[in-house]
Amino acid sequence: MQPSQSVAGQSLYQRLLGNHYEVLPATIRALHGHCENVTYAGRGSVERGNHWLARVIGAMMRFPPAIADTSVSVHFEIRDGTETWIRQFGTHRFQSCLSARNPILHESFAWIGIDFKLDVDSTGLRMIPTRWAVFGIALPKIFWPTIIGQETEVDGRFQFLVEAIMPLAGLVVRYREFLERKHATPSS
Repeated sequence: MQPSQSVAGQSLYQRLLGNHYEVLPATIRALHGHCENVTYAGRGSVERGNHWLARVIGAMMRFPPAIADTSVSVHFEIRDGTETWIRQFGTHRFQSCLSARNPILHESFAWIGIDFKLDVDSTGLRMIPTRWAVFGIALPKIFWPTIIGQETEVDGRFQFLVEAIMPLAGLVVRYREFLERKHATPSS
């Protein structure tokens, strides 16, 4: 196995979802079926909360600023079964790392870790938080943000919606993007 390939010839999501992977719409299977570095691009929008605490949290997470319509790209770097998602909204860039903690998807943003149960059906995929940690320390559920993470197929295109709402702070970020595959890069 080359270092940038997925584990056992399957992508991260194929391993996590098993037979349920085939239930997903074609565009979602295509996006999550890659075993090589790949870039998707399209258009997106970002909303940010106005509460001071929401602005601080958004800045710490390096979320993009509010913008009604902008170019979006997501570059997926694959290494040893882990995916680094490098997102670019206009000129703003941020990233997270996704890995398997079977049967859970783990996503890390610098000092924050989130575990997700993946719920799938023929309409798409939903990410349901099961654990939050800050600097590796689990947060009590009362402090968890409300997260909506869903992927659907709209008019033959991949659509992703993320929304984060914090206790006391309200909306931190909401972003929606439509993506299409642009190119794969050779394994390194």
